[in-house]
Amino acid sequence: MKKTFLKVLFMFICFGVLFAAGSKEQTSKDSVKVKIVMPTGAPAVSISKLVYEKPMINNLETEYEVLARPELVQSRIMSGEADIAIVPTNLASVIYSKQKNIRLLGSIIWGNLYVISSEPISSINELKGKTIYSFGRNIVPDITSKEIFKRNGLDPDKDLNFEYVAAIVDIPPVFISGKAKIAIAAEPVVSMIMTKKPDTKIILDIPAEWKKFFGGESYPQASVVVNAEFAKKHPEYVVSFLKELKESAVWVNQNTPQAADYSGKIGVEIPKLVLSKAIPKLNISFAEAEKARRAVEGYLKVLAEADPKFIGGKLPDDAFYYKAK
Repeated sequence: MKKTFLKVLFMFICFGVLFAAGSKEQTSKDSVKVKIVMPTGAPAVSISKLVYEKPMINNLETEYEVLARPELVQSRIMSGEADIAIVPTNLASVIYSKQKNIRLLGSIIWGNLYVISSEPISSINELKGKTIYSFGRNIVPDITSKEIFKRNGLDPDKDLNFEYVAAIVDIPPVFISGKAKIAIAAEPVVSMIMTKKPDTKIILDIPAEWKKFFGGESYPQASVVVNAEFAKKHPEYVVSFLKELKESAVWVNQNTPQAADYSGKIGVEIPKLVLSKAIPKLNISFAEAEKARRAVEGYLKVLAEADPKFIGGKLPDDAFYYKAK
């Protein structure tokens, strides 16, 4: 009887150990893995230190994905696959209008559009009557550029002649060949052109011009958003991530060659030398939602005046802007 009791007790102990081990394994499998996505280019460069070094944030593993196009980022957000993402600011507004499932954490890219020329032009007024090559008629960069022309007293429809190419990648061939004398381009394409055509000059710094007319703040081209449910469940992670993100943005500006190297290793297909020159003109700086809100609303209003569809129909309400608990 005693032997039988001991045998049964031993079996319970074994099962207890097995279940305990099984429970621990299950907990490990169910541990949270944070997914952060961004398009290639300036957004990926701005966060390159975190993507490459992959520091543990708030004791949670973080997985990063650099995607070829903003539309892919959008699908990751709307499907719930992404917890955090860097997106064009107006796209954040569009997604919010559809699902209300995201919050704006802050803005990180403050404009990278420039007007370049191979002709000796010293003032914006000298552009009157000129032909300017640009990319994407009536899309966001086009509207942003035209707003600055208007603010400087030029009517884009009457005073300027625009020739459009399909995409930003089509600007370098027409400009370097000499077909285009004046063009609108975004960094890092500007630095790429200047490397191959050294006589190229930046004749209009659109982010700097925006600051003149919009209260000292440039336009928040790209922003960081978080899934609302994730933010609710993991507020400590969000706080820690924002601290890391802010430090990463500072580091990128202070360590341009290494940031360019990191960027290449995470999938940004721009030569290191070119990207090193471009980074200072990408205007990377992280401002949390509360500080960025005025600039975000001003930018979205300009886009909405051109067409409300660019922001999802109307300005986002208060709930769009993340507030740390």
